[in-house]
Amino acid sequence: MRVSKRFPMAIHSLLYVAVLSKQMRVTSTLVADSIGSNPVIVRNLFLDLSKNGLLVASAGKNGGVTLAKEPKDMTLWDVYQAVESNDVEDVFKIYEGNVDCLVGKNIYQLLYPHMESALEALSNNMNQITIQTLLDELNTKI
Repeated sequence: MRVSKRFPMAIHSLLYVAVLSKQMRVTSTLVADSIGSNPVIVRNLFLDLSKNGLLVASAGKNGGVTLAKEPKDMTLWDVYQAVESNDVEDVFKIYEGNVDCLVGKNIYQLLYPHMESALEALSNNMNQITIQTLLDELNTKI
């Protein structure tokens, strides 16, 4: 299983907004500088997070982003689903094997139910962790 950089970057963005948006206008440029990324990439993340009800974005000279709901009401699974696929085949990249091979012709059917269970376990675990949980942990480090 491989998760792209989009997921930790989205978490970083939400934490940054949660910490700083009450003190200043948070923009994609500020968040990109914090992440070490390009503002266009961050704007695309903001778009996905906004579409999924996690951020509110306003455009223009005085634009910026704020959280769409309380950090305690945003789970890591919410964020994951906003920026990554939660389809078993996308997450685990299960291939169709060689139909002429005893193992190959059965590999998909063998793996799929187990990978589906693993993804469900991941979902259950990530639903227990909120952005507030991470903010509380961050506060012990700063």
